[in-house]
Amino acid sequence: MNEFPDITTIAKALSIPSKMKILDALMDHKRHTATELSKLSHITPQTVTYHLNEFLKNDWIGMEKSGRFHYFFLEDNNVVELLEQLSPVSHQKNAHSKQRALILEKDELFRSCYDHMAGHIGVLITTALTQKGYLDETFNLTKTGEFFFQDTLHIDVDKLRKQKRHFTTKCLDWSERQHHIGGAVGHAILLTFKLNGWVVQNNKSTRALTLTTKGTNFLQTVLNINIE
Repeated sequence: MNEFPDITTIAKALSIPSKMKILDALMDHKRHTATELSKLSHITPQTVTYHLNEFLKNDWIGMEKSGRFHYFFLEDNNVVELLEQLSPVSHQKNAHSKQRALILEKDELFRSCYDHMAGHIGVLITTALTQKGYLDETFNLTKTGEFFFQDTLHIDVDKLRKQKRHFTTKCLDWSERQHHIGGAVGHAILLTFKLNGWVVQNNKSTRALTLTTKGTNFLQTVLNINIE
């Protein structure tokens, strides 16, 4: 019989800034080497390796070997959801430089939140899907929404339901203080936007997304969203 859950491991991780920086870097839904995580989080390689081994022990992250490189990625969606829920209520520090302020400004406009879309534009998209009746108040797909996702976005809804994760989630956006859609559906929307060239994500050191001209036209003509 298992003992009660040991939440002290979570409390310990949340209280150590270097651990949180590594987890935050992994929230871009990509695979990173320890060296890359060291550069992204500005932490020594030794410290990064130490924390990664602890995360692996707790099954928070996964590791994939390719040649002589080891790539790390977030494995537990519960950890992702915990970080997403805590971000909006966390104390926000002022940007330490003009360059950092510009990065944050782009992130607040439009960014990826683990594997779905967030920021001002991400919330606008979720709001439009709700107002058009494609999502109900719990962000579940309506019948009309299923037709829209399959016929217009070409997303296989039945396939999404079979994934071993939440079908949809209401993720509280830390910059907008409103909910955007996450889960399998949120991820499918982001993938569709990328495949159609409606958004691009070029910079490996930031989660900022760029809405293309094609994307702007799609939002305006299909969802009645005007980006000023």
